[in-house]
Amino acid sequence: MDHPEIDPEDAQIAAAIAASLESFQERVTRRYDETDTEEDDEEGAFQADLQKAIEASKAEASTSQSKPKAGFTGNSRASNVDEIQNMPSPPSNPATDFLRQRAQLEKERLARGRGIVNVEIKESGKKRSISASESGEDDNDRPMKRLSHKSNAGRQGSDTTSTSYSRKPFSEVKRATEEVFFTHELRQTANRLTNESDIRNGVKTFRISEIIGDKEAITFAILSSYSTDISWVYSFFSSETPVILVNQPRDNGDAEVKNILPNWVMTMPFLRAGRGAMHVKLMLLFYKSGRLRIAIPTANLIDYDWRDIENTAWVQDFPPLNRPIIGKDGNASSFASTLQMVLTKLNIPNALGAMLIDHPNLPLQSVDMLSKGWSFSKATVKLIPSMAGKYEGWHQVLRQGHTALMKAIIDIGAHAGQTKRKARISESELVVECQGSSIGTYSPQWLQEIHSSCSGISPEKWLDKSKASRAKLPTPPIRILFPSLKTVTSSILGTDGGGTMFCRESQWNGANFPRELFHDSNSKRGGVLMHTKMILGLWKPKSSPSISSLVTSKGKQIDVWEEDDDTEEDEDEEIQEIEPNAAGWLYVGSHNFTPSAWGNLSGSSFTPIMNITNYELGVLIPLSEKPTVAEKQANELVSWIRPPRKYDLSKGDKAWCQS
Repeated sequence: MDHPEIDPEDAQIAAAIAASLESFQERVTRRYDETDTEEDDEEGAFQADLQKAIEASKAEASTSQSKPKAGFTGNSRASNVDEIQNMPSPPSNPATDFLRQRAQLEKERLARGRGIVNVEIKESGKKRSISASESGEDDNDRPMKRLSHKSNAGRQGSDTTSTSYSRKPFSEVKRATEEVFFTHELRQTANRLTNESDIRNGVKTFRISEIIGDKEAITFAILSSYSTDISWVYSFFSSETPVILVNQPRDNGDAEVKNILPNWVMTMPFLRAGRGAMHVKLMLLFYKSGRLRIAIPTANLIDYDWRDIENTAWVQDFPPLNRPIIGKDGNASSFASTLQMVLTKLNIPNALGAMLIDHPNLPLQSVDMLSKGWSFSKATVKLIPSMAGKYEGWHQVLRQGHTALMKAIIDIGAHAGQTKRKARISESELVVECQGSSIGTYSPQWLQEIHSSCSGISPEKWLDKSKASRAKLPTPPIRILFPSLKTVTSSILGTDGGGTMFCRESQWNGANFPRELFHDSNSKRGGVLMHTKMILGLWKPKSSPSISSLVTSKGKQIDVWEEDDDTEEDEDEEIQEIEPNAAGWLYVGSHNFTPSAWGNLSGSSFTPIMNITNYELGVLIPLSEKPTVAEKQANELVSWIRPPRKYDLSKGDKAWCQS
């Protein structure tokens, strides 16, 4: 089989690997993440495989061959899984072993550009080396800089060495007693760099091993991740457990379903012209007890995300119904129906069809069984999906992207013009803080568009206005949180640890780039960088001019979108509807603050059109109706120091940009 020529960048990387044979003191940690391109808002992926801890003086002396069943194809062609014969490695010193692993990792990275991934699974004392076809990667993707765990170690004392790699991997450590969460739980992920201080300060965290729990208790799992280390995540499950893994499609964007390992099926959803990212992070874990656990983390299924950078995870358990609903369920909760829609869009029905061939007794026989087999009555959050595609008409638009966020905000009573809040605060504005790891392309119109949805204001009020008039509107009160250059350089891992944060110099220096909205992203846990994606909305007393209009320096009045006060007296005084009320909300999930994630709305107030590039998913958590309590809740739940420090542009403050 002919392979494409290696481009100059790959040649340089290969040369760097060869040169590194003279020095083996540093470990390479590479991964992909997402970023928007300036030309088309597309979130690209800068991904790299992570290197595991060095096994001191062992060399594999034997290999065994195995071959899973041929791939099952849903909407595309089947992909057979081939065997690879590995030559035994002679005994050698640890340095040679380590360097050989580095060279092999680089070889595998280049192979993935051709759609091939090597998966090593250790089981029952044997090692299987399997060549499986994986999602294609962008030829322009580049690896993260080499990461030395010694970087800036002296700045944080013993916290930087709180976990030894000679023992059980950090992310695999479990608590003595497993926890169950029938009311939802939100925590930051455990981090080896802050482990000692977290214990000292009583900070509750999640490890992936704690979310998954006892591997022998799981009967079935559905996992979704943009970037996946298959051999790493495989270790958290029994080899007999059936698992469906949702992953990034190949470059052509076709939907596929295929076997990748015994009892493991990979599925990929459709992407128009291969453009965009399957960026959803999701776990559905079905236990032998009947319990269903749903987890939405901001971390990918790679060790680095759960060990060296800060992420967040939302977790809730749902009990089985005592008597499953038979037939059509007309009263399915919005949570369950939204989740069923998401799973359908992610090509899970075809993957279930493949899995049921060998596992006919799965607890989930079809996607629509979710609402009929489990109780979601205690789901107090709202699921917020962005499923890649074009959506027309209000019945479709209100279920996707930032308009789905807008509808959910209205549903929890956190929208503009909410009756009780207006009685308490005569004039208020929503201050929005947006934490993410990737920066997008922000036009004045889109910033107004997203802030309008965050305020729970219907797009009907502005869709028929021209883009030119919308571009003249004042900048809404949005704080974009992203680590400054100073924050990255002073972090525990230094600039080597900033490889998962994406802002380009060309973006930052753009003539119309909203630099004045940027605030520093500083973790409450110290010098770790955050991969967490959150948006916080809090209603505050208005400090700017009237909501209905602003006056420019030339005396011209500018209209501003405002929720109409259409409240009327109810003629039937015996009927009183309890209106939900919240003084704020918190979104947590996979969405970065970008148009690719949240979508672009166009069309008219009669026929709106939503275009979304990526697949994303998160939850909306309502805060208290009392502003002071909501503020306190926000300070406890978010991962960053509040209030965030505004960039001092006059003193040269700038965002961290990878060269």
